[in-house]
Amino acid sequence: MKPYPTPPDGLVVEADGPVLRLRLDRPDRRNAVTDDMVLALIETIEAAGSDETVRVIALSGTGDHFCSGFDLGLRGQSDAKPRAGATQRQMRWQVNRLIPTMLETQTPIVTVATGYIIGLGLNLVLASDFAVVTDDARLRSPFTGMGFTPDSGASWLIPRMVGVARAKELLLLSREITGLQAAEWGLVHRAAPARSVAAVADSLVTELAGAATVAVGLTKLLVQRSLTVDLERHLADEALAIELSSRSGDFQEFARARKDRREPDFEGR
Repeated sequence: MKPYPTPPDGLVVEADGPVLRLRLDRPDRRNAVTDDMVLALIETIEAAGSDETVRVIALSGTGDHFCSGFDLGLRGQSDAKPRAGATQRQMRWQVNRLIPTMLETQTPIVTVATGYIIGLGLNLVLASDFAVVTDDARLRSPFTGMGFTPDSGASWLIPRMVGVARAKELLLLSREITGLQAAEWGLVHRAAPARSVAAVADSLVTELAGAATVAVGLTKLLVQRSLTVDLERHLADEALAIELSSRSGDFQEFARARKDRREPDFEGR
């Protein structure tokens, strides 16, 4: 495992064999995210994407709530008046890099979330490859109800996942939905009772940690790119992915296992 940046207060990073576990750790603030945490998440996920020992990233939160969004209480503490446009300049290099980093890394991300899943916390869930939430979790994009507009990709992610009509309900009206509703709408992979939600997520993490890592990563890339390219370009991307994955050690292991009439033992190579 390669060395990772020292995480700031509020973020726990733990290596667990082929799994890199990230945990939001500010339970007294319902795991509201700080500037330092955002930058550390970006750097850590980017590093994991090129770490050959990491086959899956597991994201969670300490306590009863996954994440109540960005900690707005940290804003406006300085007496200095910023120049016009300061917000959009800061977002460009900071929070607006986080969701694309999650979507673009070929390392699959599994998130387990309970309680409040709000604002940036919701976007972290939506940008995960597999999100498992409690049935009674509370998901909300609260921006218009606070007098401003969505950030960090909410208005890009949600329409693609649930369609325009439901996206307008969530974004324009700031409607709150439960984890069970989110699963029914297709916003998350699955909702489960609180007593079993961790086990469901752990099962996915275990499955991905033993999967054909190269093929899984390339397939994630194909799905993501398919949202923004035409069919001709996408078919070319598929051809390249097949070329690469067919040269992987895991594909060769599948061929051996098929010949030997046994289950393949993928090593993520």
